[in-house]
Amino acid sequence: MADMNRREFGRSGIAGLAGIAFGRDPERFGDAERSGDPERSGDPERVALHAQSIDGRAYRYVHLDVFTDRRLQGNQLFVFVQPGGLDTDAMQTMTRESNLSENTFVFPPEQPGTDHRVRIFTRTAETPFAGHPTIGTAFALAHTGVLKPGLSHTTFGLGVGPTNVDLEWKDGRLAFAWMTQLKPTFGKAIADSRALAAAIGVEALDPRAPAQEVNCGSNFFIVPLTTRKAVDAAVIDRAKLDAVFSAAGVQRRGIYIFSTERGQDDATAYSRLLGTGGTEDPGTGSAAGPAGCFMARHGYVPPARAGAIVILQGVLVRRPSRIHVRIAMTGAEITGVKVGGAAAIVGEGTMAP
Repeated sequence: MADMNRREFGRSGIAGLAGIAFGRDPERFGDAERSGDPERSGDPERVALHAQSIDGRAYRYVHLDVFTDRRLQGNQLFVFVQPGGLDTDAMQTMTRESNLSENTFVFPPEQPGTDHRVRIFTRTAETPFAGHPTIGTAFALAHTGVLKPGLSHTTFGLGVGPTNVDLEWKDGRLAFAWMTQLKPTFGKAIADSRALAAAIGVEALDPRAPAQEVNCGSNFFIVPLTTRKAVDAAVIDRAKLDAVFSAAGVQRRGIYIFSTERGQDDATAYSRLLGTGGTEDPGTGSAAGPAGCFMARHGYVPPARAGAIVILQGVLVRRPSRIHVRIAMTGAEITGVKVGGAAAIVGEGTMAP
Protein backbone atom coordinates (compact mmCIF):
# COMPACT_ATOMS: atom_id res chain seq x y z
CA MET A 1 0.00 0.00 0.00
CA ALA A 2 1.37 3.42 -0.92
CA ASP A 3 2.11 5.94 1.82
CA MET A 4 -0.78 8.16 0.78
CA ASN A 5 -3.15 5.20 0.82
CA ARG A 6 -2.03 4.26 4.30
CA ARG A 7 -2.72 7.77 5.55
CA GLU A 8 -6.11 7.81 3.89
CA PHE A 9 -6.90 4.40 5.35
CA GLY A 10 -5.92 5.59 8.83
CA ARG A 11 -8.03 8.72 8.56
CA SER A 12 -11.05 6.76 7.40
CA GLY A 13 -10.64 4.28 10.26
CA ILE A 14 -10.42 7.04 12.86
CA ALA A 15 -13.47 8.75 11.39
CA GLY A 16 -15.40 5.50 11.55
CA LEU A 17 -14.54 4.94 15.20
CA ALA A 18 -15.37 8.53 16.05
CA GLY A 19 -18.79 8.05 14.53
CA ILE A 20 -19.33 4.99 16.67
CA ALA A 21 -18.27 6.70 19.86
CA PHE A 22 -19.69 10.17 19.65
CA GLY A 23 -23.02 10.10 17.88
CA ARG A 24 -24.63 8.73 14.76
CA ASP A 25 -27.14 9.97 12.28
CA PRO A 26 -30.57 8.91 13.58
CA GLU A 27 -32.03 9.14 10.09
CA ARG A 28 -29.47 6.60 8.93
CA PHE A 29 -29.80 4.14 11.79
CA GLY A 30 -33.42 4.69 12.90
CA ASP A 31 -34.96 2.32 15.42
CA ALA A 32 -32.04 -0.09 15.19
CA GLU A 33 -29.71 2.57 16.57
CA ARG A 34 -32.04 3.47 19.40
CA SER A 35 -32.52 -0.18 20.27
CA GLY A 36 -28.77 -0.73 20.51
CA ASP A 37 -28.87 -3.62 18.00
CA PRO A 38 -25.71 -3.34 15.84
CA GLU A 39 -26.73 -6.15 13.51
CA ARG A 40 -29.77 -4.14 12.37
CA SER A 41 -28.01 -0.80 12.15
CA GLY A 42 -26.42 -1.35 8.74
CA ASP A 43 -23.21 0.24 10.01
CA PRO A 44 -20.28 -2.12 9.20
CA GLU A 45 -17.92 -0.45 11.67
CA ARG A 46 -20.44 -0.82 14.47
CA VAL A 47 -21.10 -4.46 13.59
CA ALA A 48 -17.34 -5.06 13.67
CA LEU A 49 -17.07 -3.36 17.06
CA HIS A 50 -19.91 -5.53 18.38
CA ALA A 51 -18.14 -8.63 17.13
CA GLN A 52 -14.96 -7.49 18.84
CA SER A 53 -16.83 -7.11 22.13
CA ILE A 54 -17.93 -10.73 21.88
CA ASP A 55 -14.86 -12.41 20.41
CA GLY A 56 -12.05 -10.13 21.57
CA ARG A 57 -13.36 -9.52 25.11
CA ALA A 58 -13.59 -5.75 24.71
CA TYR A 59 -16.52 -4.46 26.74
CA ARG A 60 -18.59 -1.43 25.83
CA TYR A 61 -19.02 1.42 28.28
CA VAL A 62 -20.89 4.72 28.25
CA HIS A 63 -19.04 7.69 29.74
CA LEU A 64 -21.26 10.16 31.62
CA ASP A 65 -21.03 13.24 33.79
CA VAL A 66 -23.66 12.98 36.53
CA PHE A 67 -25.54 15.64 38.52
CA THR A 68 -25.19 18.07 35.64
CA ASP A 69 -26.68 18.60 32.21
CA ARG A 70 -23.36 19.87 30.85
CA ARG A 71 -20.39 17.80 29.74
CA LEU A 72 -17.14 18.13 31.70
CA GLN A 73 -18.93 19.09 34.91
CA GLY A 74 -20.47 16.99 37.67
CA ASN A 75 -19.20 13.55 38.69
CA GLN A 76 -17.70 11.18 36.12
CA LEU A 77 -18.86 7.60 35.56
CA PHE A 78 -18.30 4.66 33.24
CA VAL A 79 -21.28 2.31 32.83
CA PHE A 80 -20.46 -1.07 31.30
CA VAL A 81 -23.69 -2.04 29.57
CA GLN A 82 -22.81 -5.56 28.37
CA PRO A 83 -20.42 -7.01 30.97
CA GLY A 84 -21.42 -10.67 30.62
CA GLY A 85 -18.44 -12.95 31.29
CA LEU A 86 -16.61 -10.55 33.59
CA ASP A 87 -15.80 -11.79 37.08
CA THR A 88 -15.36 -9.66 40.18
CA ASP A 89 -11.60 -9.35 39.81
CA ALA A 90 -11.94 -8.19 36.21
CA MET A 91 -14.55 -5.57 37.10
CA GLN A 92 -12.34 -4.31 39.91
CA THR A 93 -9.33 -4.12 37.62
CA MET A 94 -11.27 -2.28 34.91
CA THR A 95 -12.56 0.25 37.43
CA ARG A 96 -9.03 0.85 38.67
CA GLU A 97 -7.91 1.28 35.05
CA SER A 98 -10.57 3.94 34.47
CA ASN A 99 -9.19 5.93 37.43
CA LEU A 100 -12.70 7.23 38.10
CA SER A 101 -14.25 7.13 41.56
CA GLU A 102 -16.77 4.49 40.45
CA ASN A 103 -17.83 2.29 37.54
CA THR A 104 -21.04 0.29 37.24
CA PHE A 105 -21.70 -3.04 35.49
CA VAL A 106 -25.25 -3.86 34.42
CA PHE A 107 -26.40 -7.50 34.44
CA PRO A 108 -29.77 -9.24 34.06
CA PRO A 109 -31.94 -9.14 37.20
CA GLU A 110 -31.20 -11.58 40.00
CA GLN A 111 -34.08 -10.78 42.38
CA PRO A 112 -37.83 -10.84 41.71
CA GLY A 113 -39.20 -7.33 41.35
CA THR A 114 -35.99 -5.90 39.90
CA ASP A 115 -35.22 -5.04 36.29
CA HIS A 116 -31.41 -4.98 36.32
CA ARG A 117 -28.62 -6.10 38.62
CA VAL A 118 -26.23 -3.18 38.99
CA ARG A 119 -22.84 -3.78 40.58
CA ILE A 120 -20.91 -0.69 41.69
CA PHE A 121 -17.13 -0.63 42.06
CA THR A 122 -14.81 2.01 43.45
CA ARG A 123 -11.12 1.94 42.62
CA THR A 124 -10.50 -0.26 45.66
CA ALA A 125 -13.61 -2.37 46.30
CA GLU A 126 -17.18 -3.20 45.35
CA THR A 127 -19.71 -1.07 47.21
CA PRO A 128 -23.36 -1.94 47.87
CA PHE A 129 -24.72 1.56 47.37
CA ALA A 130 -23.81 4.88 45.76
CA GLY A 131 -25.68 7.87 44.41
CA HIS A 132 -24.16 9.18 41.20
CA PRO A 133 -23.52 5.64 39.83
CA THR A 134 -27.21 4.81 40.27
CA ILE A 135 -28.43 7.98 38.56
CA GLY A 136 -25.82 7.69 35.81
CA THR A 137 -26.66 4.05 35.12
CA ALA A 138 -30.28 5.01 34.40
CA PHE A 139 -29.09 7.57 31.85
CA ALA A 140 -26.73 5.07 30.23
CA LEU A 141 -29.54 2.53 29.84
CA ALA A 142 -31.79 5.19 28.36
CA HIS A 143 -29.01 6.23 25.97
CA THR A 144 -28.56 2.66 24.73
CA GLY A 145 -32.32 2.11 24.31
CA VAL A 146 -32.75 -0.36 27.18
CA LEU A 147 -35.02 2.05 29.03
CA LYS A 148 -37.72 3.23 26.63
CA PRO A 149 -39.02 6.81 26.46
CA GLY A 150 -42.03 7.32 28.70
CA LEU A 151 -41.12 4.58 31.18
CA SER A 152 -42.02 5.96 34.61
CA HIS A 153 -39.59 3.98 36.73
CA THR A 154 -37.19 1.07 36.90
CA THR A 155 -35.86 -0.99 39.79
CA PHE A 156 -32.17 -1.75 40.17
CA GLY A 157 -30.88 -4.61 42.27
CA LEU A 158 -28.06 -2.99 44.25
CA GLY A 159 -26.00 -4.47 47.06
CA VAL A 160 -28.41 -2.88 49.57
CA GLY A 161 -31.39 -4.49 47.84
CA PRO A 162 -34.02 -3.35 45.31
CA THR A 163 -33.73 0.38 44.61
CA ASN A 164 -36.45 2.28 42.77
CA VAL A 165 -35.44 4.90 40.20
CA ASP A 166 -38.12 7.30 38.93
CA LEU A 167 -37.65 8.59 35.38
CA GLU A 168 -38.62 11.93 33.83
CA TRP A 169 -38.51 12.33 30.03
CA LYS A 170 -38.49 15.32 27.71
CA ASP A 171 -38.75 15.13 23.92
CA GLY A 172 -38.04 11.41 23.99
CA ARG A 173 -34.88 11.73 26.10
CA LEU A 174 -34.33 11.02 29.76
CA ALA A 175 -34.09 14.39 31.46
CA PHE A 176 -34.02 13.53 35.16
CA ALA A 177 -33.79 10.48 37.42
CA TRP A 178 -34.67 10.07 41.11
CA MET A 179 -33.32 7.26 43.26
CA THR A 180 -35.17 6.23 46.42
CA GLN A 181 -32.85 5.99 49.40
CA LEU A 182 -33.43 4.28 52.73
CA LYS A 183 -35.19 6.18 55.49
CA PRO A 184 -32.54 7.89 57.61
CA THR A 185 -30.89 6.44 60.65
CA PHE A 186 -29.50 9.19 62.88
CA GLY A 187 -26.44 8.09 64.82
CA LYS A 188 -24.04 9.63 67.28
CA ALA A 189 -23.46 13.37 67.52
CA ILE A 190 -20.30 15.18 68.60
CA ALA A 191 -20.88 17.61 71.44
CA ASP A 192 -17.38 19.12 71.37
CA SER A 193 -17.96 21.42 68.43
CA ARG A 194 -14.83 23.46 69.16
CA ALA A 195 -12.56 20.42 68.83
CA LEU A 196 -14.33 19.30 65.67
CA ALA A 197 -14.00 22.78 64.15
CA ALA A 198 -10.25 22.74 64.86
CA ALA A 199 -9.96 19.27 63.31
CA ILE A 200 -11.37 20.50 60.01
CA GLY A 201 -9.58 23.86 60.03
CA VAL A 202 -12.50 26.26 60.58
CA GLU A 203 -13.18 28.77 63.34
CA ALA A 204 -16.57 27.42 64.35
CA LEU A 205 -19.45 25.19 63.34
CA ASP A 206 -23.01 26.35 62.78
CA PRO A 207 -24.45 26.23 66.32
CA ARG A 208 -28.03 25.34 65.39
CA ALA A 209 -27.39 21.58 65.56
CA PRO A 210 -24.48 19.30 66.49
CA ALA A 211 -22.62 17.43 63.78
CA GLN A 212 -24.05 13.94 63.51
CA GLU A 213 -23.88 10.56 61.76
CA VAL A 214 -26.70 9.98 59.27
CA ASN A 215 -27.26 6.90 57.13
CA CYS A 216 -29.62 6.54 54.14
CA GLY A 217 -27.74 3.53 52.77
CA SER A 218 -24.20 4.72 53.54
CA ASN A 219 -22.86 6.33 56.72
CA PHE A 220 -21.70 9.93 56.58
CA PHE A 221 -20.87 12.46 59.25
CA ILE A 222 -22.83 15.63 58.50
CA VAL A 223 -21.23 18.88 59.66
CA PRO A 224 -23.02 22.27 59.36
CA LEU A 225 -20.94 25.42 58.80
CA THR A 226 -22.03 29.04 58.78
CA THR A 227 -20.63 30.28 55.47
CA ARG A 228 -19.66 29.07 52.02
CA LYS A 229 -16.22 30.56 52.59
CA ALA A 230 -15.77 28.25 55.56
CA VAL A 231 -16.83 25.26 53.45
CA ASP A 232 -14.15 26.11 50.87
CA ALA A 233 -11.50 26.70 53.55
CA ALA A 234 -12.02 23.43 55.43
CA VAL A 235 -9.20 20.89 55.47
CA ILE A 236 -8.87 17.82 57.65
CA ASP A 237 -6.17 17.41 60.28
CA ARG A 238 -6.32 13.63 60.41
CA ALA A 239 -4.74 13.21 63.85
CA LYS A 240 -7.08 15.76 65.44
CA LEU A 241 -10.14 14.34 63.69
CA ASP A 242 -9.31 10.78 64.72
CA ALA A 243 -8.98 11.98 68.31
CA VAL A 244 -12.37 13.73 68.14
CA PHE A 245 -14.02 10.64 66.65
CA SER A 246 -12.39 8.36 69.20
CA ALA A 247 -13.52 10.51 72.13
CA ALA A 248 -17.10 10.45 70.82
CA GLY A 249 -17.06 6.73 69.99
CA VAL A 250 -17.58 7.43 66.27
CA GLN A 251 -16.00 5.26 63.60
CA ARG A 252 -13.89 7.12 61.03
CA ARG A 253 -15.98 7.99 57.97
CA GLY A 254 -16.50 10.64 55.30
CA ILE A 255 -17.17 14.19 56.48
CA TYR A 256 -19.89 15.98 54.52
CA ILE A 257 -19.83 19.70 55.27
CA PHE A 258 -22.42 22.22 54.14
CA SER A 259 -23.64 25.76 54.60
CA THR A 260 -27.11 27.13 53.87
CA GLU A 261 -25.71 30.62 53.29
CA ARG A 262 -27.33 31.92 50.12
CA GLY A 263 -25.19 32.75 47.11
CA GLN A 264 -25.81 34.11 43.61
CA ASP A 265 -27.28 30.73 42.59
CA ASP A 266 -30.52 29.05 43.66
CA ALA A 267 -28.90 26.33 45.78
CA THR A 268 -30.35 25.53 49.18
CA ALA A 269 -26.96 24.38 50.45
CA TYR A 270 -23.32 24.55 49.39
CA SER A 271 -21.24 21.48 50.23
CA ARG A 272 -18.04 19.44 50.04
CA LEU A 273 -17.05 15.88 50.94
CA LEU A 274 -13.82 15.75 52.96
CA GLY A 275 -11.52 12.87 53.75
CA THR A 276 -12.15 10.59 50.78
CA GLY A 277 -8.50 10.50 49.72
CA GLY A 278 -7.13 11.34 46.30
CA THR A 279 -9.30 13.56 44.14
CA GLU A 280 -12.12 15.37 45.92
CA ASP A 281 -15.52 13.95 44.99
CA PRO A 282 -17.48 16.58 43.05
CA GLY A 283 -20.97 15.11 43.60
CA THR A 284 -21.94 12.62 46.31
CA GLY A 285 -25.53 11.42 46.02
CA SER A 286 -25.19 8.91 48.84
CA ALA A 287 -24.23 11.77 51.19
CA ALA A 288 -26.77 14.25 49.83
CA GLY A 289 -29.69 12.16 51.12
CA PRO A 290 -28.35 12.11 54.70
CA ALA A 291 -27.45 15.81 54.46
CA GLY A 292 -30.99 16.65 53.30
CA CYS A 293 -32.43 14.63 56.18
CA PHE A 294 -30.16 16.49 58.61
CA MET A 295 -31.30 19.85 57.21
CA ALA A 296 -34.97 18.89 57.44
CA ARG A 297 -34.75 17.44 60.94
CA HIS A 298 -32.82 20.35 62.44
CA GLY A 299 -34.66 23.21 60.74
CA TYR A 300 -32.05 24.27 58.18
CA VAL A 301 -34.85 24.13 55.64
CA PRO A 302 -38.51 24.82 56.48
CA PRO A 303 -40.91 21.88 56.15
CA ALA A 304 -42.49 23.44 53.07
CA ARG A 305 -39.10 23.37 51.29
CA ALA A 306 -37.93 19.94 52.42
CA GLY A 307 -39.20 18.43 49.18
CA ALA A 308 -37.19 20.80 46.99
CA ILE A 309 -33.62 20.90 48.34
CA VAL A 310 -30.82 21.68 45.88
CA ILE A 311 -27.25 20.98 46.99
CA LEU A 312 -24.38 22.57 45.08
CA GLN A 313 -21.17 20.53 45.37
CA GLY A 314 -17.89 20.40 43.45
CA VAL A 315 -17.46 24.12 42.84
CA LEU A 316 -14.00 24.27 44.43
CA VAL A 317 -12.71 21.48 42.15
CA ARG A 318 -14.30 23.10 39.08
CA ARG A 319 -16.82 20.31 38.50
CA PRO A 320 -20.04 21.80 39.86
CA SER A 321 -22.78 19.31 40.64
CA ARG A 322 -26.44 20.04 41.32
CA ILE A 323 -27.93 17.35 43.54
CA HIS A 324 -31.66 17.46 44.18
CA VAL A 325 -33.11 16.01 47.38
CA ARG A 326 -36.76 15.34 48.23
CA ILE A 327 -37.53 14.74 51.90
CA ALA A 328 -41.10 13.62 52.67
CA MET A 329 -42.26 14.34 56.21
CA THR A 330 -45.25 13.54 58.39
CA GLY A 331 -45.02 15.96 61.24
CA ALA A 332 -41.45 15.71 62.50
CA GLU A 333 -40.95 12.20 61.07
CA ILE A 334 -39.06 11.69 57.82
CA THR A 335 -41.03 9.18 55.78
CA GLY A 336 -39.18 9.21 52.46
CA VAL A 337 -35.90 10.24 50.83
CA LYS A 338 -35.19 10.68 47.12
CA VAL A 339 -32.03 12.00 45.48
CA GLY A 340 -32.09 13.08 41.87
CA GLY A 341 -30.29 14.79 39.07
CA ALA A 342 -29.51 14.99 35.38
CA ALA A 343 -26.58 13.48 33.49
CA ALA A 344 -24.73 14.27 30.27
CA ILE A 345 -23.37 11.69 27.83
CA VAL A 346 -19.69 12.42 27.20
CA GLY A 347 -18.83 9.52 24.92
CA GLU A 348 -18.55 5.77 24.48
CA GLY A 349 -15.75 3.28 24.24
CA THR A 350 -14.61 -0.27 24.87
CA MET A 351 -12.16 -1.72 27.37
CA ALA A 352 -10.46 -5.10 27.25
CA PRO A 353 -9.60 -6.67 30.62
